[in-house]
Amino acid sequence: MSKNQPHIPNYYSQGGITDSYLDGLSAENPNFSSNAGVQDNSVGVASGSHESSSTDNQAVDNLREQFTVCTIYSEDEENQQQLGGLVSDPGIAPNLNPNNVTVIPSGLGSPRPGGLTGEAERRRDAWIPGPRTQRILQEIASGGVGALPEGEALTMPGVILDGELGDPVGEMVAHYLGEGEASKRKVLTANDVTQDDRGLCELIRAGCLRAAVNLTGRLLSVYGQGRGRAGHPAKHTPHSLQLWFARLALLVRLRTFGTAVDEAAAFDPCLDRPDLYFAFRPELHGDRAGSVAPFALRLLVAELPAYVPSSAGSGGGCERALDNLYALLATVEKVLSNLRQGLREDGTQIAISEDDRCKSIQLWSERRKRVLFSITNCAVYAKDYELAVKILLPLVEEAEREQAAGSGRALRSALGRLLLQLGDVAGAEQNFSLSRRTAGGGTKVDEVRELIDRGLVAVAQNAFREALTYFRKALQIDPSNVLVSNNVAVCLLYLGRLREALEVAEAAIEANPKMALHESVLLNVCTLYELRSACRARSKVAMLRLLATHKGDGVHPGCLKLHV
Repeated sequence: MSKNQPHIPNYYSQGGITDSYLDGLSAENPNFSSNAGVQDNSVGVASGSHESSSTDNQAVDNLREQFTVCTIYSEDEENQQQLGGLVSDPGIAPNLNPNNVTVIPSGLGSPRPGGLTGEAERRRDAWIPGPRTQRILQEIASGGVGALPEGEALTMPGVILDGELGDPVGEMVAHYLGEGEASKRKVLTANDVTQDDRGLCELIRAGCLRAAVNLTGRLLSVYGQGRGRAGHPAKHTPHSLQLWFARLALLVRLRTFGTAVDEAAAFDPCLDRPDLYFAFRPELHGDRAGSVAPFALRLLVAELPAYVPSSAGSGGGCERALDNLYALLATVEKVLSNLRQGLREDGTQIAISEDDRCKSIQLWSERRKRVLFSITNCAVYAKDYELAVKILLPLVEEAEREQAAGSGRALRSALGRLLLQLGDVAGAEQNFSLSRRTAGGGTKVDEVRELIDRGLVAVAQNAFREALTYFRKALQIDPSNVLVSNNVAVCLLYLGRLREALEVAEAAIEANPKMALHESVLLNVCTLYELRSACRARSKVAMLRLLATHKGDGVHPGCLKLHV
């Protein structure tokens, strides 16, 4: 996959966990798991599943509800890379859906990643201010004070959390196994790393996401934006806003949606306040043009309303997120239009080279795709699958026209899975067939995807025995694929073979605990323990031991279905 190519939607299981993206899910949307490199679909165990060979209509309906599309979201900024810790963990996908995580950009260090030319900086930072903001910036540029209109506010964010986040896994170990066992758990805290971006990256790679949130609060205090500083004027820099993006993305990954929304409230949905542009503070930035805010932060803030229940009369959260995203899309389209007319991104007539223009069009075309993928994600979250298909189909066709084979195959497969959610099995099979045709000889990834697609069609037709065959073939090709193992276990359950289902699930965890201890998989395994009844508490505590040994503080122990 090329650096600037978006990731494809992942499909994760849905169960009944109501911890936080990773603590504040509504009952309607159990188990949001964004966002990392697992490109397959996982069928979830419904809490009310039956341990018998018969499958009633309600059970089948519950199973079908588990087809959940995760966001397609990637940090594809020029000269940036994803942080290893948020990409290598199978429980994290580079997307921003309740089921996944936003990717944290690596440009958290120095002002900008090394090696960027002035043209590359301009491409990345470009943005078109709204009319009021443009007037203020023009007044400042001409030597005026740039007075704010009545009622206009600057961006004055601050950390809202009263204290630092703890380690819930360690607390549960202390409760069930005693303080002695809890003392053996070794996880990094914000005090154990350097108090800078390098330390932040180390925490994220170790899966210590709560500690990473704590460290972002400390680092933001340097900019006067720490605890208790919300509502106070602050000077923004590219680095401070990258830290805000990292913090908000981590809060979303931890499913503390309420806190994320509260802390993001200082940024208006379009991030169009004048102090978010370099020109607002020429004493800091000289004559540098564009926006201080990274594009990824704009996208994240626009999406946030989708993750919290809306209050009565305030409009649906997904609707507000879609409004924000379409406003973002309009600006991106305007930038592309300017470039194609021979202008700069912001519409000025300053000449740029043809090579520079081509690179800029490429970057902003990828950003356009990212916004469209986010719109698709919000539509799926709102269960508006028709809108999701309407947005995704042109992207599929565009990828195929551009002969982007890998992207085209995966997107075509994703479209088929969306159609399955609509109940259009024939349409889904047609798209799966086109995906296979595009694949040609195919790689191992293509073979696994094809078998998963066939298995999902079989599940949609209540043919669990046939689905089991396909999933097992996929597992033979890729034995380390934890989510395919999960699908095998679920099919065995629906065939009334509970003991075998548990053996498959436990074997996958035993073979690769670091990868397999994913919240959705753990939730399904613990649901199987409850169906089995015998020794279920002891079995869950054994999983708690594994979790304490192999995972950081980023996993919420609610997936074990143990009660403190």
